[in-house]
Amino acid sequence: MSFTSQTGDNCTQVSTQSLTDALKQHFGHNAFREYQESIIQATLNKNDVIAVLPTGSGKSVCYQLPAVLMSGTCIVISPLIALMTDQVRELTQHNVAAACLNSSVDFFDRQEILSQLDQYSLIYMSPETLMDPSLLNHLSRVPISAIVIDEAHCISHWGHSFRPEYRKLAILKKRFPNVPISAFTATATKQVVSDIASQLTLLCPTVVIGSFDRSNLLIRFHECINGNDQLKEFLRAHDNQSGIIYAPTRKKVDEIYEWLIKNKWPAARYHAGLSDTERTAAQTAFITDQSPIIVATLAFGMGINKPDVRFVFHWGMPQSLEQYYQEIGRAGRDGEPAECLCLYSTRDKIMQKNLAKKEADPSICNNLLKKVDQIDAFCHGTECRRVELLRYFGESYAHTTCGSCDNCTDTIEWMDGTIIAQKITSCVYRLRQNFGVAHTIHVLLGSKNHAVVSRGHDQLSTYGLLAMYKRSDVRYFIYALINQGYLIVTEDQYPVLKLTQSARDILFNNKLVRFKKRYETQQKEDALTHDAELFHVLRSERKRLADQMNIPPYAICYDRALKEIATYYPTTRDALLKINGIGEVKATTHGDWILTMVRDHCRSKNILL
Repeated sequence: MSFTSQTGDNCTQVSTQSLTDALKQHFGHNAFREYQESIIQATLNKNDVIAVLPTGSGKSVCYQLPAVLMSGTCIVISPLIALMTDQVRELTQHNVAAACLNSSVDFFDRQEILSQLDQYSLIYMSPETLMDPSLLNHLSRVPISAIVIDEAHCISHWGHSFRPEYRKLAILKKRFPNVPISAFTATATKQVVSDIASQLTLLCPTVVIGSFDRSNLLIRFHECINGNDQLKEFLRAHDNQSGIIYAPTRKKVDEIYEWLIKNKWPAARYHAGLSDTERTAAQTAFITDQSPIIVATLAFGMGINKPDVRFVFHWGMPQSLEQYYQEIGRAGRDGEPAECLCLYSTRDKIMQKNLAKKEADPSICNNLLKKVDQIDAFCHGTECRRVELLRYFGESYAHTTCGSCDNCTDTIEWMDGTIIAQKITSCVYRLRQNFGVAHTIHVLLGSKNHAVVSRGHDQLSTYGLLAMYKRSDVRYFIYALINQGYLIVTEDQYPVLKLTQSARDILFNNKLVRFKKRYETQQKEDALTHDAELFHVLRSERKRLADQMNIPPYAICYDRALKEIATYYPTTRDALLKINGIGEVKATTHGDWILTMVRDHCRSKNILL
């Protein structure tokens, strides 16, 4: 390949046509995407670069093409073995000499690669591998064309996925002062970009920040009311499509995975608690569509080259908007429409804040707590999602609505919630601000469960004031008051509801309060508003025992009795005997396991009794 060049004192400008021809020859693309050519030119001119481009914008070509065109070997630093393997496999398909050095490469293969290092256009390695003194010394004796740091937000304390080993990359500019360094990421605020440049001591870097707008993504946020039902409805709308389900913990990943398999959804799972073999198999099954759905923690997906992911489902609020944006970026990389739905709850905020507080550095801890508040506000926002998301990353959206987020497409009616708010805040006050959300709901609904009656809360003036509403409605009203700043949930081991100073305006000044009318208000029917999760657990145990006894489950007790148990949470024999369908015989025969499961469930969910 020959180039037509314009040479100045410090740079060589390669013609657009020459670069386009090289792009076609080596990678088969007919034209550059936006920003790619300017980044490639900067690297060829041996300039340092910071590029913030959304997932699917073609970041890899921005350093792979210069690596092919320049003499020497390009070192690419990547955080995940799966990403390196995927990239090398694809480059090999394009007849580009590439290899990776990481913990998965055995001693003999490693030695062979090192002995022929100058024969490769690109070598991928982890930051830990690169920081090996013997490897650094070896690289000092080999012509290095460029150094690339992928997922560069991991360098910054202010990013959403800080990794201490990335911080050590500051040594690179000292060891290789004449080698251009490029830092790539899909998510970085201005603060993070500045920190990346500072930590790497880049020399007047060319900074390219693309648009964060992924117009092909439909963005939706819903309160988590009944996660399994909401997930089932979502998957039915995406039948036979490939997607990722993110969950906050390994335990939740396992629960969702088992539920998917039980309900005949073709799925795999991925989290750090699985072996390398299991994770590799899961990723392979997902990429090859043997298992088109994968449920995973945030450990999965960084750099995964699967263009046809049609949905991303978040079971729980992510820790930050950067993390959220990074994860939804794995959908629709082919430019075709994709949907992103996040289920959130107040409990997510408490969990994420508790995780943030484990950070020893006070400044980092405060920054993480701030990020949790920001994404929590985003979850409950009523403005166009795209406007808010782009504003967070310092970008202005050209319109006031996007037409492809829930706040722009859903019909939102507003209701006057002043009286409802007065009843709720008054109830919290009369409970002396010592009880959680679940107990407050029981009082407002007029529940006769043991926790309410034994404390005399059925005698409060606020008892049953919202009995005309469904449990989910009252729960929504309480969360809305939390998000509007009238109530707070403490972050203790057993969170309780407390009034803020602003609540005085509701109680004493008739402050106007509005709620989104997303739930139909109706008279409470005879059907019990039971705890669906506890009901499911009780039914499962009943089925297990019934199989052992070789009797039908209803012979132990009817569903109606289990629903009543899952409504009133009996924790004593006397309370259990008040349940319709539970007499002395059943209480004696089955009371122990029922009461144990109720107590365990209440303890795990912080339900105060």
